[in-house]
Amino acid sequence: MNEASSKFVDKLAMEKLISEKLAKVRHSPDDSFFKKDEISLNCIDDLQLEKSQIKLVDIVNGISHFQIPSFYKQPHYLENNLINIYYYPSDNPQCNILLLHGLFDDNMANYLFLIKQLNELNFNIYFMVLPYHFERRPEGSFFGGEYFFSADLFRTRNAFKQTVLDIEASMQFIGYHNSMPKRILGFSMGGCAAFRYYLLKKSLIKTFLLNPVTEFKKLAWDNNLLLTVGRDLDESLMSRDEVLKILAEIDPCENIGPDFKVDNLTMVYSIYDQVIEKVKYDAFINKIGIKNAIEYSSGHLNVLRVPRLSRDIFKFLNNDESIHNSDKNKDVSNV
Repeated sequence: MNEASSKFVDKLAMEKLISEKLAKVRHSPDDSFFKKDEISLNCIDDLQLEKSQIKLVDIVNGISHFQIPSFYKQPHYLENNLINIYYYPSDNPQCNILLLHGLFDDNMANYLFLIKQLNELNFNIYFMVLPYHFERRPEGSFFGGEYFFSADLFRTRNAFKQTVLDIEASMQFIGYHNSMPKRILGFSMGGCAAFRYYLLKKSLIKTFLLNPVTEFKKLAWDNNLLLTVGRDLDESLMSRDEVLKILAEIDPCENIGPDFKVDNLTMVYSIYDQVIEKVKYDAFINKIGIKNAIEYSSGHLNVLRVPRLSRDIFKFLNNDESIHNSDKNKDVSNV
């Protein structure tokens, strides 16, 4: 699409999401169930997924639907304690990609064009459902992702941290499923969570960020899509400083340690993006010093259908000799 079309698609999607969903709900941190329920990410390397806990739900048109338990269990929304993973196999796989979708996503079909292209480039794709989305959306939630990011700040903090723990569980599941190399591809909010996981894993896992959410700490006030969340926060009993302190716990850019390296990280960002402004991407790139930042003439949403995207992902994620060692990468799937 050209500039006008790209901007139009983004603006239309944002207006529809605000008017039909976000503007119709209100949340507050004041009486949150999660005030005293905080997740720690410090023990992520000590967590272990038991193979016996993996469940194959069904197989439809060659796509396998698995469920595994989340490392975070909470009594309030039981649907959210299980991670749903959809496996899109390649005919001649040489590598695995864990794909993380965006905030408020409710249509897996948005990713099928990219998944098909990546399958043809010999990538197996494992699509992980984020907390409070798709099957993980609680019955009382009006729309997918409503409980992921809202003015219920303590629930939002836990939802993001749970996503990072779910990435670890999913990566362990993939390791059980076959022995090929594992990579991560995160879009929008999925990209933000992928970057936090990358930091926790000492920059060792090849990770591709696609229009990632940046400056999480200021998101509720700086992003036009989320201004209703900022309004709800401002009307709560919490001060702006208290809110920013909690959001800083989530923000990957506020948690960059001395061992951070950019070598295994790359990023695509859209210059016509109406959800995340280009100036935000530029600030993010400068802050973390990323070397592999690729500019696309697209919008936030239609970037998923840019034909060159799969090739750029291939070029970055596939430059590992271990991928080409067929003796070590035989499929050992038995779940």
